[in-house]
Amino acid sequence: MTPDKIKNIGQSTIQIGPLNDRIYLMKLSSEDMPDIVSELKNKAEAADVSKIFAKVPSELSPHFVSAGFAQEATVPNLFSNDDGTFLSFYRSSDRAKIDDQNKLDHIIEVAKGKSGTGINAQLAEGLNLRKLTATDSSNLAALYKKVFSTYPFPVHDEEYIKNEINQNGCFYGVFNKGELIGAASAEAGHDGWSVELTDFAVLPEYRKKGIAGTLLHKLEEESRVSGKKCFFTIARACSYGINSLFAKAGYTYSGTIPNNTNISGSLETMNIWFKHPTA
Repeated sequence: MTPDKIKNIGQSTIQIGPLNDRIYLMKLSSEDMPDIVSELKNKAEAADVSKIFAKVPSELSPHFVSAGFAQEATVPNLFSNDDGTFLSFYRSSDRAKIDDQNKLDHIIEVAKGKSGTGINAQLAEGLNLRKLTATDSSNLAALYKKVFSTYPFPVHDEEYIKNEINQNGCFYGVFNKGELIGAASAEAGHDGWSVELTDFAVLPEYRKKGIAGTLLHKLEEESRVSGKKCFFTIARACSYGINSLFAKAGYTYSGTIPNNTNISGSLETMNIWFKHPTA
């Protein structure tokens, strides 16, 4: 299936398409309020997608709630002048239903039980870490193809990866004898205040070797140096490993977004975790 498209509505940015069967309001400009709320609903109907997912400044969230959006998570200080709210509008009741709720609740419970215990940021012998550049685009796309059969953004596309490295994101990778075996990125918010820690991928045979912890530690370190004031992630709710990683690193669970993201062939529920770095 072709990747969902990135488009603009006024000064705001959305992702729309059948892969994730949704509209994702990635960046909201206050200049587009309040009309954009009805525009999103009209676009969702025209494209016949079953969900609208929105990340907005909290002061603007009442406009969405009054239009039928459900508030699912809040991240304090997500923006330079406001908290952030994550909301969803469901055109289909099935899209809002979580079938494996008990399992996902248990994963959060287990993760919270490890809160603040610290992460393993020590790589196994023979592995090395470095920042990725545009010359790594082909290898990075190949890694994502191996780990994820589908992904919400076109990370299987070498040109997309190259553009992300050059324009938006900070990627680090872990290598074994020249082979890229793990990677993750830090994507800065449009106002330069927050950063999303995302795109974690480690080849199955190299897991539990300190790779994810090393990547998270390095990305946090670089984000802190560059002045980011809020760290957050939108993590796969079905993964004990990734939720526990962020809990161990001192992140706070903020909420769950049902059936939100197409990863590895199906729509997955996601959890939001955040923390504010100390100086």
